[in-house]
Amino acid sequence: MKSDLDRLMQQRKLNGLVVMGPAEDNTALRYMTNGARITDGIVVKKAGEQPALVCGLMEREEAAKSGLPTSIYADYDLTRLMKESSSPFEARLKMMAEILKRHEISGAVGFYGRGEPGQSYMTLKGLAELTPRLEVVGETETTIFDEAFMTKDDDEIAALKSVAERANLIFGEVIEFIRTHTVKGSTLVKLDGSALTIRDVKRYTRGRLIAHDLEDPGGMIFAQGHDAGVPHSRGEDGDALTLGKSIIFDFSPRDLATGYYHDMTRTFCLGFAPPEVQQAYDEVSHIFHNILESITVGDKYSSYQDRVCDFFEQAGHKTVRSDLGVKNGYVHGLGHGLGLQIHERPGMYSHSKDAAQPRQVITIEPGLYYPERDFGVRIEDTVLIDEKGEAHSLTPYPKAVVIDVG
Repeated sequence: MKSDLDRLMQQRKLNGLVVMGPAEDNTALRYMTNGARITDGIVVKKAGEQPALVCGLMEREEAAKSGLPTSIYADYDLTRLMKESSSPFEARLKMMAEILKRHEISGAVGFYGRGEPGQSYMTLKGLAELTPRLEVVGETETTIFDEAFMTKDDDEIAALKSVAERANLIFGEVIEFIRTHTVKGSTLVKLDGSALTIRDVKRYTRGRLIAHDLEDPGGMIFAQGHDAGVPHSRGEDGDALTLGKSIIFDFSPRDLATGYYHDMTRTFCLGFAPPEVQQAYDEVSHIFHNILESITVGDKYSSYQDRVCDFFEQAGHKTVRSDLGVKNGYVHGLGHGLGLQIHERPGMYSHSKDAAQPRQVITIEPGLYYPERDFGVRIEDTVLIDEKGEAHSLTPYPKAVVIDVG
């Protein structure tokens, strides 16, 4: 949570932090600006003090919605610096040095955000030269924001619940859209007699997303048959929906205003489920509910991943625990953290050191995949661990392996 930042800065011996770059897909900047809809900006935070936001003149009113003390680039002599410098890059670099000086940020400072690697390197190198007392601190596997994102405050939880409610509603609308089509032979058809395709389903879904103020930046998965057996296959748009084939519908919409995600997956067959799909579904469903009902604060998530691997291996399936290159069976981790990023900490794989904590929002998504047998199965809910340490699914949409059609 944001309230943990000073504690995390103290642990990392940081005197300050700077978040900068374009706002698009810049989760650290969006996090620090409380979702204010700016196009770029610089947030500076001195240890023990409130963050401050610096932005362009045209964005001053949007920036004010962040609730942070706000100033504009011109307040730091950018106009003069542009005239005196050899390039806009040099002028902006000198402006950033002035921002750090006025906010009394020096010593060990962490830098975050988004930018081209080469330009970011030159920026940090130039800042260090212009600000002799500045020590640029690098972080590798886990940044301060990776840790802060692991737990959610009340506003974040409210945002995640709002996205969840609308995502589940849309999911139901999509299933109903599919169900209303008629069957010709083994294929679903539209009123004009042509086949209902995966492209048709995705187009309908995108329309419902717009109606509910959501977007689909990652691209939904609607994969049938062989493609359902490859976890991140998006499905072939031209494929007709066919009776008796497993369909994985993985839906991860993002709220347009807050930037928070929901993530849910259902596997179903239209009309009937072949016996091997039914068996795999029953096994995935069993271990899904087993994990959901047993999450305990303090337990390492690796223990739950190992439990899933134990169960699937005993049932005769290969797992990722014994072979990272496995293509059939259980081929991925149990889940992941969720928030402003679709995949964030905590990690839920065999070697993860992360443990269950109150105020975490995670996914639980075991699956079995057999592309050469033309099927895959995955069930996924987004789950909130509340203040009492109890796990609650935010994905109430029913889990049924057969959807009646026609």
